[in-house]
Amino acid sequence: MSTSHYLVAAAAIAGWQFSHKGEITGPFERKEQAIEAAITAAGATRDPDVEVLVQDRDMKVETVWRPQKP
Repeated sequence: MSTSHYLVAAAAIAGWQFSHKGEITGPFERKEQAIEAAITAAGATRDPDVEVLVQDRDMKVETVWRPQKP
């Protein structure tokens, strides 16, 4: 796993959020909205090693996005 990642997870109260280096963004109503926002934020970094991860309610983590390598 990259050290530069955006983690999408269920928000503490309701909805979904993503975090990056301790900063939390959200909540989003749907998981898909949080994923899209995290991908947009990660893509803006132009870090070739950045990843977007999703943690489900059972704590399983899955990589859902990495930038395309040329």
